[in-house]
Amino acid sequence: MTDDRDSADSNESAARGSRARNAHGRDRHSRRPPKVKRPLGAVDQVPEGVVTGLSERRAGSARYVICVNGQPAATISSEVIGTLGLRTGTRIDAALAAAVQEASGRLEVYDKAIAFLAARARSEREMRTKLRLAGANDAAVGETVERLLHLGLLDDAQYARALAHSRAVGGGMSRLRIAMELQRRGVSRPVADAAIAETLEEVQLDEEGAARAAAEKRLRALRSLGPEVQRRRLYAFLARRGYPHDVVSRVLRALL
Repeated sequence: MTDDRDSADSNESAARGSRARNAHGRDRHSRRPPKVKRPLGAVDQVPEGVVTGLSERRAGSARYVICVNGQPAATISSEVIGTLGLRTGTRIDAALAAAVQEASGRLEVYDKAIAFLAARARSEREMRTKLRLAGANDAAVGETVERLLHLGLLDDAQYARALAHSRAVGGGMSRLRIAMELQRRGVSRPVADAAIAETLEEVQLDEEGAARAAAEKRLRALRSLGPEVQRRRLYAFLARRGYPHDVVSRVLRALL
């Protein structure tokens, strides 16, 4: 009897294990595969047919959803609508469908670039890199960047001046550190040097003056420390911002 019960228990345990494995297998295989993110600007193909509607995507956005055969087909700009002569009832043949699709893809890349600029200013190289990482092809990237340059929305000289001012006045960085950061962001050396020189002249700070202003600001947070600790902390603070040893030494002697 004992052997029979043991055998029955063993069989039931094996059955439970089999059911669990099967359920796990079903769960694993029933999961949907991860959705592949399409490249930026690679919009869906526009079908041939008849334009059945043109409606604003958002009020005042100058972006319109074109419906073909009663279904949304693409998002295009009001400019493209006028250029291609689109209106309700327009017949969409293969050539016109391709033109609408291409215009929709270019618009998507351009709108993404505007969103990047809304987040913060960018250099030309940064913008090209961001768009490529988003999946836009070289032709779309080049066209979008040229358009932004023409509109003055991308301007490396203006970008460099703004960053140099921020880093020199607000961040207390040296000329060298600012130049290195601008170079890392893709600004050419002549443009960066001109922006830094213009900024330092505008705020009437030479490099030692900028270092002293930064050190004075930092020193207010170190007042509770002893003189030697203050000196070490200030030296490290200014060195990290790229000021040379002789400038740092003169500033420390003047302040401490």
